[in-house]
Amino acid sequence: MPFPSSQDADNRLVANEASLSQQEVRDLIPWMRLLSEAGMRRLRTELDLMQISAIQRFEESSRRLARGMAAMTAILVILTAVLVYLTRELLSISR
Repeated sequence: MPFPSSQDADNRLVANEASLSQQEVRDLIPWMRLLSEAGMRRLRTELDLMQISAIQRFEESSRRLARGMAAMTAILVILTAVLVYLTRELLSISR
């Protein structure tokens, strides 16, 4: 754990305004109960921003998946129509 004390964790949150990495956020979570109010607000803000980013990535991947499923469905409908047509033609020839 890179933060040996709650004071070091609080100093990282309050004094240093640089963005936190995901690893730093993970390392700060055990110290949440011991942080100052300003440190707690900053950590929660960082967690909220990470959550928003994760939701946006999830929505984008869901959108791509939905497009792919729609394309696959359209292809299957076309193939089914072609097979029905060919089956009818083969049955009419064999009569």
